[in-house]
Amino acid sequence: MSNKSLEGELLPATRQTENPVVTVEGLRVKLNSAVEIAFLYGATDWVRLNHPSQYERLLMRFDDSTSLENRGYIH
Repeated sequence: MSNKSLEGELLPATRQTENPVVTVEGLRVKLNSAVEIAFLYGATDWVRLNHPSQYERLLMRFDDSTSLENRGYIH
């Protein structure tokens, strides 16, 4: 397959691969968010076993008296 547009002009390779740069910090933020959502939806044992430091943080942040509706995660 050639690197040409419909008009026949050459396209730079960078235009064909316009993907955002993935950073370690960006992935860490997404993982932390996913773990928090899992915790809020009841996967507390999974979080405790797989992410113990986050489990402790989430236990301190959320208590059982706060309902899921009040946390803002209902879709």
